[in-house]
Amino acid sequence: MKKFLLFFIMLIIGNAAIAQQYKSHTVAKGENVYRIAKRYNTTPEAIYKINPTAKDGIKEGQILAIPVTDDQEYKTHVVEKGDTVFNLSQKYNISQETIYILNPEAINGINIGQILKVGKIEKKNLTAIDGAQENKDSVLDSLKVIPEGPKIIRYITHKVKRKETLFGIAKKYNVTVEDIKKQNKRLYSEQIKKKDKIRIPVFAKESITTPVVIDSIGSRITTTTKYKIKPKETKYGIARRHGITISQLEQLNPGMDPDFPIGMEITVPTTIFVSLKDSIQPGFELYKVKPKETIFGILKRTGISSDSLFNMNPYLREGLKAGMVITIPKDTVAVDIPQGQYLDLASKLYNFKPKKVAVMLPFSLDTLNFEAIQETEEYLKNKQSLRIALDLYSGILIAVDSARTKGITTELNVYDTKKNNNREYIEKLLRENSFDSTDAVIGPLYQNNLETVAAGLKKYNTPVFSPASRKESSLYDNFFQTRPTNIMLQDKIISFVEKDSTDKNIIIIVQQGKKHEKIKEKLIAKFPGAKVARIEEGNYLYEVHLNKVLVENKPNWVFLESDDVAMLSNVIPLLSAKAESHQITLFTSDKNSAFDNDSVKNENLSKLHLHYPSVDKEFDEKEVEGKEQITPFTKRYKKEYGIDPNNWAIRGFDIAYDILMRLGSADDLYSGVSFKGTTEYVENKFNYEKKLLGGYYNNATYLIKFDDDLKLTVAEESQ
Repeated sequence: MKKFLLFFIMLIIGNAAIAQQYKSHTVAKGENVYRIAKRYNTTPEAIYKINPTAKDGIKEGQILAIPVTDDQEYKTHVVEKGDTVFNLSQKYNISQETIYILNPEAINGINIGQILKVGKIEKKNLTAIDGAQENKDSVLDSLKVIPEGPKIIRYITHKVKRKETLFGIAKKYNVTVEDIKKQNKRLYSEQIKKKDKIRIPVFAKESITTPVVIDSIGSRITTTTKYKIKPKETKYGIARRHGITISQLEQLNPGMDPDFPIGMEITVPTTIFVSLKDSIQPGFELYKVKPKETIFGILKRTGISSDSLFNMNPYLREGLKAGMVITIPKDTVAVDIPQGQYLDLASKLYNFKPKKVAVMLPFSLDTLNFEAIQETEEYLKNKQSLRIALDLYSGILIAVDSARTKGITTELNVYDTKKNNNREYIEKLLRENSFDSTDAVIGPLYQNNLETVAAGLKKYNTPVFSPASRKESSLYDNFFQTRPTNIMLQDKIISFVEKDSTDKNIIIIVQQGKKHEKIKEKLIAKFPGAKVARIEEGNYLYEVHLNKVLVENKPNWVFLESDDVAMLSNVIPLLSAKAESHQITLFTSDKNSAFDNDSVKNENLSKLHLHYPSVDKEFDEKEVEGKEQITPFTKRYKKEYGIDPNNWAIRGFDIAYDILMRLGSADDLYSGVSFKGTTEYVENKFNYEKKLLGGYYNNATYLIKFDDDLKLTVAEESQ
């Protein structure tokens, strides 16, 4: 156990540096950056960092510098209809296990269009560029674009203010976003932050007076003409009609009045002046952007990929504004998820910017004596919160690595919250560390600490995810409850019974005492015709009283609400003895630990087909011909940590992986949780809804039942 703990502490406190090497790659027909990244075992963001112009698209024959950490390349395969892991293993003469090792994300299934690594490429005279500076520079220098355009006469230093964007800063200084990035290379891979100081180039005004060469879609414009602004016209509209971007229009007109008055004469390209409607190809239509609409919303509405949208409307790369008229496919509708199916966010990934995630859990590292092995092991046995924290964190680490194979890179920052009710210490953590650019926080474990973090990060609108607590927050809009509450679980089982209760004899058996009064009242209110069995003092049910509420001419559906082992040991055998003659099915809104006591036989629960709501599915290894078949997730976890994953480790994986997939398929998490549909991973599923007051809650629950063979199955799934 000490070795297990030290392993995580090493991961928490530092990362090993890896010497960077480069390879040159000539783009082949049909390749994209993501597929190339797969081939060289790197990420799209790493390629974009070295080849910033690749963000605007790559072409066949183009040469890219590829950052690599080894000298190995991989064969890739684009999944087609009918492909399975087994078929691919046969096609490429490799084992299924090898495919899972090369593509950990395949444990959740493979999808059409997904890119998989399917074996290593044998080295045949491959030109590897080692870490020597002259070779490294030769690859990078071969990719440099000789700058063209106006001459820079000086620079202005701009201090970034809160909420400023590169687009806004570029507009302020009458330059393009690309002009700023060229002078601040780190901005190709990083976002600007408050108080950043960036260099803004100032161009010589006379350099624009010469004819300007402007690239447009499929054309190169070399001649210009004069144009007078008409009523209701906008920069965007004029640029769009002439096949150029707003930045290109502004470059043609450096002294243009920002108010854009009617009658003002401006310079525009001559050769591609076309009617907006005439420029639309068959099968497409014009769409006017509504106020507050986002690119993410348009992608969701149309069901097309971001690449397709930007190819049709390249000027969108400069930002989306209300009133813009863009091109979209005809007859597009919002993509709905069919009943019984789950939302696959991995197929919607487009935002490959590095994600910044914070993990805040009670590791209590300051209280451990690592020199005393026996003392440490005893502490771990008795400290439940630390065990849960380590398990959650172990799952989170695998989620981060799995997301990386999809092209989503993550900067993971880990903070020790130490103990419950630790407000002053946590506020100090928030003050002393930068959270303004953090995409999400997982944790803390305890509700009080969660509220403190949510309050402290509310000013940044940073999402804070509760991994364990079932308590909701009515105070903070940035609070995300990942575990459905007890009320949701109750409503799940009640709703299931309500749907099919017409010809059923509903019976209510509830433990005496204030603790169970609310659920008893709720059940009676929902089923006014139900029969309530008489319970004696000491929570005992006589057979004669059970006989009074049972009937033989129709099914008996029995609600049993109790956490008293003695009561369950009395009632369940009575019901089991009459299960066949009276068609009894057992339900409970709370399958607590009393149901797992040895006095309560699973054989009886199976005979009664007990139904109960659950936050997660039980992790059940499959058996084929009597032999246990370990799932890929368990195999990977066991290989990594030497033990089988428990529910908390699986929960850590599911929560973190879902967060990263939502960040990769939207502009931010608030957009990412607006998808219609439910996501599901190993044992947990997520469908977030916004509360009227407060943050978000997860209403995705399972309905589990005991089958005849003592196995648990999902009876119905909440979508």
